[in-house]
Amino acid sequence: MPQGDDDSGKVPWADGEIPAGAPDIEAACAAFRDFLVTVAALRDPAGGCPWDLKQTHETLRRYMIEEAYEAADAMAAGDPAQVQDELGDVLLQVVLNAQVARDDGQFQVADVIRSIDAKMRRRHPHVFGGAAVCGQVKTAGDVRRAWDVIKAEEKAAAGGEVESGLFADAEKRSPATLQALKIGKIAGKLRFDWDSVDEVFVQLVSEVDELRAELAAAPRDEAKTAAEIGDVYFSLAQLCRHLGLDPEIVACDGNRKFLRRFAQLERLAATRGVALPTASRDQLEGLWQDVKLQE
Repeated sequence: MPQGDDDSGKVPWADGEIPAGAPDIEAACAAFRDFLVTVAALRDPAGGCPWDLKQTHETLRRYMIEEAYEAADAMAAGDPAQVQDELGDVLLQVVLNAQVARDDGQFQVADVIRSIDAKMRRRHPHVFGGAAVCGQVKTAGDVRRAWDVIKAEEKAAAGGEVESGLFADAEKRSPATLQALKIGKIAGKLRFDWDSVDEVFVQLVSEVDELRAELAAAPRDEAKTAAEIGDVYFSLAQLCRHLGLDPEIVACDGNRKFLRRFAQLERLAATRGVALPTASRDQLEGLWQDVKLQE
């Protein structure tokens, strides 16, 4: 991490200096300006796009979520060109929503940028706070803990509504696996957690046994069955957490593996003259096992 190395207490780029690893600032500014003009033109009542003109924050929500997921998927694939393209789609959602807000007289994209820039500087005092605090934060764990403290101080200073409950942060809308991960992390800080991976696995097996019993019940209670499946999902997410894995990424990778293998199955079926829509269960299973052997 950068260190202040003079008597003034200054750190690099505290007064507008640019880090050596920064992108081409002038090129970025020019490209961003052109993009802002493009999006503004799409929303121009005098000759813009009918679809873009009818969008609101509410209607754009689904696209923000979809583009974020597609960007994450591209990152997992490791194709730089695809990552570049998907990040562009995410940027479109940011700029388009900012333009909607500007059109509604709420805020502009410059406000969004200034806000996040100020937040990042506030929450990284070990980088931007001067020599007195530089070097005090040495690990990623230190950064996370300092971030949480500063975040709480900001909320208190803002005088806004205080979130109630120790798990308030985990109650915010997010994908189910991410929410389970947040719950587990908070529980861990409270020491309301398992001590080892083995203990979590025992809990997971216990939840699976309870699900098995519910499935065997006659008549089967749909609500109880769903609840037991939920317990399995939650325990599985906590197992991922204790293994240092992100359950959302693990689940996405599992989906990707199935899709990859089935694409291979389709190619294999074509070479053997097997029509998949009319293939028997045994034929499909045989093809699947052959694909797994090929891998």
